[in-house]
Amino acid sequence: MEVSIARIRSRTLWKQGANLSSFRIPSRTVPVPHVRRLAIVYENLGNRSSQYYSISGYSLITPVIGFMVFDASNARAARLRSMGLDTKGKPISIHFSNVKYSVSARCATFSSNGTVDFSRMMVPNVCYTSNQGHFSVAVPLKRKQRPLYPWVIGIVLGFCALVLAGYFGFVSMKLLKTKRIQAMERQADEGEILNNRWVSCSKMPSAAVTRTQPVLENGGFP
Repeated sequence: MEVSIARIRSRTLWKQGANLSSFRIPSRTVPVPHVRRLAIVYENLGNRSSQYYSISGYSLITPVIGFMVFDASNARAARLRSMGLDTKGKPISIHFSNVKYSVSARCATFSSNGTVDFSRMMVPNVCYTSNQGHFSVAVPLKRKQRPLYPWVIGIVLGFCALVLAGYFGFVSMKLLKTKRIQAMERQADEGEILNNRWVSCSKMPSAAVTRTQPVLENGGFP
């Protein structure tokens, strides 16, 4: 973690701008409200960046760096008053070192209220801002892809189970039909046995003759 302070006159800031480590403040910049001297505090959180700043769904690939501006006109003041900067529409550039450029890389600006603003990195390793704050470069986290083989195994097992169920159903129907036919044949074999009778020279089955006796209208037998 690194902290440094640079004091600069408002006149010099207007004429030349300021180069403070990773930040380049353009010329024609004025403090708001106007003061004679400024104190610019530079911070580099280094390895502790993730302890102070984190972004859900993103990973920081650079340390968080930032700068703050204070009124330094009164060196004896117990507490420095924070200031703003008016760059007249020109951007303040932030230069990051040792960054592997990626298309998915985004410039992250951390506001004092806890919100994070993203912007595209138009130039490799360089981000832009219009005022003081804390900054870093972030990339989206890659979602881990679940292996497909459990789904494939499930589909194959389901298909095999469906085929086996169909096969056993077909076999069961065939067995049931066969049993019904056998039962019908057995009932036919166990039925009445017909007597045999010789007709001329041929022996033929013959059933016993049962004659219905006539009944008179008055209910008596003849």
